[in-house]
Amino acid sequence: MSQPIQGVNTAPLAGAAPAAATPLDPKIEEAAEQFEGVFMSMLAGEMLKGTETEGSNSIYTGLMTEKLGDELARSGGIGLADMLEKQLGGVR
Repeated sequence: MSQPIQGVNTAPLAGAAPAAATPLDPKIEEAAEQFEGVFMSMLAGEMLKGTETEGSNSIYTGLMTEKLGDELARSGGIGLADMLEKQLGGVR
């Protein structure tokens, strides 16, 4: 095992992030996930435009893309919610 070097200052740097992460505000987490769900729904809708679902019932297609986007966001999505949480003050 390695031993610490004697005489070296091991204090954290000024301005460094604290060791323990602050708890994430549930409102920020929910809003970020919902935003990613909307974005993923729009993305799914654009991807489905070139398929056979384009000519089907628009209400059904809209609901399908909305639920698909929400489920994609809930299952991890593309990382957009995580980035939004960091930007809005949450730490994950």
